[in-house]
Order: sequence, then structure tokens, then C-alpha cells
Amino acid sequence: MTFIWGSMRATASPETSDGKSLADFLERCAALGCSQIDLADIYGQGRCEELMGEAFSVSPDLRSRFSLIAKSAVVFASGKDKASAHHYRNDAGHLEASLATTLRRLGSEQIDLFLVHRPDYLLEFDETARALERMVTSGRVRQIGVSNFPADRLARLEASANVPIAHHQIEFSVLETACLDNGLLDEAQTARRSISAWSPFGGGRLFDIRCETAARVRNVLAEIAGDDDPNVIAGTALAWIRYHPVAPVPILGGTRIERIEHQVKAMKTARFDPERWYAVLEASRGQPVP
Repeated sequence: MTFIWGSMRATASPETSDGKSLADFLERCAALGCSQIDLADIYGQGRCEELMGEAFSVSPDLRSRFSLIAKSAVVFASGKDKASAHHYRNDAGHLEASLATTLRRLGSEQIDLFLVHRPDYLLEFDETARALERMVTSGRVRQIGVSNFPADRLARLEASANVPIAHHQIEFSVLETACLDNGLLDEAQTARRSISAWSPFGGGRLFDIRCETAARVRNVLAEIAGDDDPNVIAGTALAWIRYHPVAPVPILGGTRIERIEHQVKAMKTARFDPERWYAVLEASRGQPVP
């Protein structure tokens, strides 16, 4: 698998904002080696999941060509009064109700991978673990995982669960490298847990002309690629992520398929060795490694 397509912006682009156009877009993603789609109950306030269901209705064979990642835990503020706040919920009732809604929106009986989207400070580990187990044993979910969990909370949840936590979705890019030091990638390697990397271009900061760090990194990436085309630089940044022994799979949230095609081509042709990989890390951190 070369990349995961992230559906967060699906409703905002004419290339993906209706079932037919999304189905056509996904056909082209599949041709590039994408076989997984990243969803969440909050994307488009649920509309992104509905769009995916519409695309599968238009082109039913697509469902068998992609595995689906669903996520839940983030709840937006209700706005009812001053005590209203954006918050997280990892309790069984919320997660199971969200899964049922996701399955209905998708018109599907099973999700391939269900992730707890964010760790809840009020998380009761045994309760959440039992809910995740029920999802698997009932056949509604093939595998479970988490997103954005610190290593210690992931270890505690895994100790409570009787089914493997198969996947961890984390932020990782040439501009966000904390996971190299906080134990998440080491833990994944030890546990043989797959990793996906969200925001692989630093939330767009890689191409922010006002950011000195981004400029340093772009210059090094362009030197490695032998090309200063932005899509080639982007693809080389993806290859840098993939070079790690865990081989994190980047989540690309773009909706312009031609841009994704150029980036994926550059990712496949980029060549790294340890010296060049560390050169990018040095540019990102603004100092040599100790």
C-alpha cells in the first residue's frame, strides 16, 4: 500500500462531493496503489461517511478494493451555554453508538479497522476495552486500533484488551518528529503494530513561505530529489516518512487527483540512505543530532 486516502475534505471539492465523482476519484486512487480509506464520524459532520456509502452504491466493486478505517471519540461543543466545550468520549455507549451510525451511513455490515480517535482524560480502560472487544466478536469490526494515544495510555488500554490493538494513527512528518523520541515508533516496532501518519506535510506548513524551518527542509528535500517542483518535494517528504523501519503509511487528504499522482510518483522514485534521512531531520530541528 502506497498511501491511505483521507476523506476529511471530501465534501469541499467538486472532485469528491457526490457519489459518482467520488467513485471515479477512488478508482484513480486504487490505480496508484491506495487500498485504504480513512474516515471519522466528525468529518463533514458525518456527510463524508454518507458520501462514501453513495460511492459504493454507484460502484459496488469499490468496497472490495478498499479497507475502511473509521474513528470516533471527538465531540464538538454543543454551544448550548457557557459550560459547553469541545471534548472526547471513549466510553462504551458513545463508541458503540457511533459505530452503528457509521455502518448505517456506509451501507455496510463491517468496518475493517475501528480507531479510538483521541484519548479521553476520563477514559475507563476496562470499559473501553470491553466495547472494542464486542465490536470484533460481533463481526462489526475486523480489527481495532487507536489514534493520537501517548505510549503509556496505549500500553494501559492494550493490557485491558483481549483482542490485539492492531494499528496506531499518529502525526508524523518532516516538520513533526516527536514520535521519534516519545517511544511511539519504537513501541510499534516492538508490538509489530502498523502505523499511519496524518498531516504528512505538516498541515500544509511545508510550503509556507513564511516558515524558516519549512524553507530549510524544502531545500534539503529538493537537493535529495534533484528537483524543486513542489509535488516532487512533497513526494520526497513522503518517502522520508516511509524510510523509517516501521514504514508508516501517509494519509493524503488531497482531492486533486493529478497532484496526488505526481506526489506518489515522486515518493516511489525517491531514494534515501541514513545520511540523507538525518540531513532532513537536522533541517527540521535546526540543529545536528547530539
